Amino acid sequence: MNTPARNDIQRELEQRALRNVRGLVDRIEGEDALDSRRQRRYLAGIVVGALVAAVLLAIGVWVAQKRQSEAVVIETGRAPPAQAPR
Repeated sequence: MNTPARNDIQRELEQRALRNVRGLVDRIEGEDALDSRRQRRYLAGIVVGALVAAVLLAIGVWVAQKRQSEAVVIETGRAPPAQAPR
């Protein structure tokens, strides 16, 4: 037989279960928001790292080209004839 006390106990158990489920949903939503922020930070770090690498590569190429254009060329041919002192 269902007595009023038994109905009250059943209702209390159902409400407690619903509160537990709501608490789990809130916790999962909070973790999802944290994961989303963490992923944005990782993406920003990767983009910044790629930009830094590209800039360093460009500077390296520029320096290499500049050094190559300033290179001294030594020709190993005949030396020009020496002129006698006057």
